[in-house]
Amino acid sequence: MDRKIRADFPVTQESTYLNSAFTGPSPAPVLQAGKDFLERKSRGRAGGLDEWLGAIDRVRGTVAEFINARPDEIAFTTNTTEGSNIVAASLGLTKGDNIVWDDLDHPSNEMVWLHQEKTKGVENRIVRSKAGAVSLTDFERLVDHRTKVISISYVSHHNGYCHHVKQLANLAHSFGAYLHVDAIQAVGALQVDVKESGIDFLTCGTYKWLLSAVGLAFFYMRQELLPKFAPPFQGWMQVKAWDDPDFYSYEMHESARKFETATLHLQGIYELGAALNYLDGIGKKKIEARVLRLCSRLWKGLADLNVTLLTPPTTKSGIVTCAVEDAEKTARLLADNQIVVTVRDNNIRISPHFFNTEEEIDRFLNVMGSTC
Repeated sequence: MDRKIRADFPVTQESTYLNSAFTGPSPAPVLQAGKDFLERKSRGRAGGLDEWLGAIDRVRGTVAEFINARPDEIAFTTNTTEGSNIVAASLGLTKGDNIVWDDLDHPSNEMVWLHQEKTKGVENRIVRSKAGAVSLTDFERLVDHRTKVISISYVSHHNGYCHHVKQLANLAHSFGAYLHVDAIQAVGALQVDVKESGIDFLTCGTYKWLLSAVGLAFFYMRQELLPKFAPPFQGWMQVKAWDDPDFYSYEMHESARKFETATLHLQGIYELGAALNYLDGIGKKKIEARVLRLCSRLWKGLADLNVTLLTPPTTKSGIVTCAVEDAEKTARLLADNQIVVTVRDNNIRISPHFFNTEEEIDRFLNVMGSTC
């Protein structure tokens, strides 16, 4: 690991941080971008509206390039779930329609679709995982011509299972349905290409693998779909031009900007721009290769310790989850050794990023070995 990269992450001097699936620590350039904005704001020099809108559009373009989208397909939101709600509210769901998702999804997305069932009478069809995975065949059994959308987490926060996104997109499209993807556990760790994979809607917060701001996310809608969907909320930023001086007549944006209602998290925008530039400087391909290499070492090491693994051996992501007899006790031992992970449902979730080292993985495994 490049020493300069390690030096850019203050957390590496304080702990063995294996928890980027919870929140990714921001490197020095991202921290500096946020400080610069706050410093200018504190002196009344944060810039005017034109400067802010220019910054938003610059970062919009960087986001688009990062996932192989067009800038006019990207809107900024406050969190991942806001994008999911935009999809749900825009689909025009009615009784008799069905939504297909699986039990590896995030509870926040599940809430979106359960609410549609409660308020509009749609049917939720849930694919049940087996051994921590779901298959295309499992989805095929539930999808039909009344399916409006297949909704998945690109990578499951539970156990790191990585869906076969392109296959699911093809399945959805074959029935005239859409594919909606929560990509917060993928973008920044894995190479995500919305065009190659056929994704219709993608939503992603920036504070995990993208190492950026809390309270900011982006939403992608495929260009061909933009004319079909009206924004569920209204605000001044959706307006492209005012047609009269009294602001009673206006022309709305036709791009994904129509989903941005009002003032955005400007400090977060600057931080995200810095984060994406930093990640691009390293290279998405190199980042993915390193993340997968570290997780492979982690998975094999836990398997050698006879720890029960909940992450399927064939999946590839930045998350490895294992079950232990007493997760809280194990977590305290790890914390005593300055190792940071997530504990959930008596499971230990480990999520190394590119700034982590093989030595840190081995250090974690040594502590885990002392509990077996």
